[in-house]
Amino acid sequence: MYTPLVDFKGGLLNDPVMLKIDADCFWFSVSDGDLILWVQGIAAGYKFDVEVDEPDVSPLQVQGPNSTKLMTKVFGDWVSDLGFYKFKEFNHQGIPMIIARMGYSKELCYELFLQDHSKGNELWEILWQAGQDLNISPGSPNIILRVEGGILSYLADIDRTNNPYEVGLDWAIDLDQEDDFIGKDALRAISLKGLEKKLIGAEIQGDPMTVFNEESWPVLIDGKRVGSMNAVVYSPRLKKNICYVILDIEHATSGQEIIISSPEEELIAITVDIPWLNRVRD
Repeated sequence: MYTPLVDFKGGLLNDPVMLKIDADCFWFSVSDGDLILWVQGIAAGYKFDVEVDEPDVSPLQVQGPNSTKLMTKVFGDWVSDLGFYKFKEFNHQGIPMIIARMGYSKELCYELFLQDHSKGNELWEILWQAGQDLNISPGSPNIILRVEGGILSYLADIDRTNNPYEVGLDWAIDLDQEDDFIGKDALRAISLKGLEKKLIGAEIQGDPMTVFNEESWPVLIDGKRVGSMNAVVYSPRLKKNICYVILDIEHATSGQEIIISSPEEELIAITVDIPWLNRVRD
């Protein structure tokens, strides 16, 4: 389950994926940013009878159009029936792990969490050898794929100054449930008041961009700052420069011309809805 966590004012602390391993055991696969001290503080402050720790699970992702072929080849045909956001505990050649159908890109993806982190190199070699006829290659988180798919990156695109509603995560908030949760009153107030800003996509005109921004760039309309641009890439698939912008709500509509002020020049862009490409689920 995708589980955005908020503070008492409704600000996003992190947007992890939660896996219910057992009736009393939950794993949170967190994004960038420290979360364990917050959770430990909440557990202590509310006197919850829980243990909070950070297991070493050596996470490994297998993603791409051939990922199911590789996973079934190594672990068995049952993998092809593993639904989106489902997982299974599995032991392969003495390597205990959790295999989850999820991942940090729009591609067909599986995430493997080891229950014995010492087996990480062994698991890598098994997958590497089995994937030689499937054009396997090593990789790392791909900013192009995630931006194309409308996937957010905590501390890159969003942070604690943002609430779920303004970054498109309102679908993950249930204010009608009977259970209370931290930030519920704040989120209800935000939903009643309405948004002040909103995250939207934009396409930047000009030649393919070759730089990644390390800091947000100001967004202007008629010379007035109306927001910020937080992540930009050139998409070879779309043949476009694409980015996320967070704009004052009155300007956060598709088709709006904006100026993005980079350190070198002012860039003309047009706002668009996201995602550019839908995430692969089957």
